[in-house]
Amino acid sequence: MQKIINKPMIEILLSRLSQSKLITQIILATSLNEENDELCEFVKSLHYSVFRGNEDDVLDRFVKASEKTNADHIVRITGDSPLIDPFICDQLIEYYLQEKADYAYLSSHFCEGLDCEVISKRALDIANKNANKMSEREHVTLYLYDHPELFLNVKLTNNTDDSHYRFTVDNQEDFTVVSNIIENNIANLQSLTSFQTKQYLDNHPEIKKLNSHIIRNEGLLKSIDNDYLIKQ
Repeated sequence: MQKIINKPMIEILLSRLSQSKLITQIILATSLNEENDELCEFVKSLHYSVFRGNEDDVLDRFVKASEKTNADHIVRITGDSPLIDPFICDQLIEYYLQEKADYAYLSSHFCEGLDCEVISKRALDIANKNANKMSEREHVTLYLYDHPELFLNVKLTNNTDDSHYRFTVDNQEDFTVVSNIIENNIANLQSLTSFQTKQYLDNHPEIKKLNSHIIRNEGLLKSIDNDYLIKQ
């Protein structure tokens, strides 16, 4: 809900994501925690659907949200990616459908801030039934990623290694970087591509440097380090 150009980040994300040609419905899947009340009311005011579930068991939350929408295929986007590129989302969906995959994801050679995944409902249900580590319940697709013998997993590769670009928002340095990108690209924000975002950061190395020290997927690594089994 933090504002950039007087708009909450979630509004910028949803507006950009709605340009996808292949995503048929967008739903906010958040927790029942009181702190998310304002977020939910705001997203509803933009005429998007909302589902609320367990704070920590995000896998269960996704399963229940997918059941609410009768989805056969689920695209997962995280709320910290206001500069998500709908074109890359569509590329991944096309690849997933072409390969008849259970799970498709982007290689780490894509910029951090473009993360999206596609999961079949069947695979999601299997993961929900069998995942018994806290990390697997918190990080929706970790069980699928860790069990390639059970699923057809495919990875969309990138032509260049863009892993050094970071425009996700996990902390204040990230917010400063993303705010700067957006504030200086207001005129073409709706159509701003990841290529143009990279160009902007290349032309402003002092901005790019602000969050270059942050470790990619730091939250996931912490979850795995502090992992424990859940009785089922």
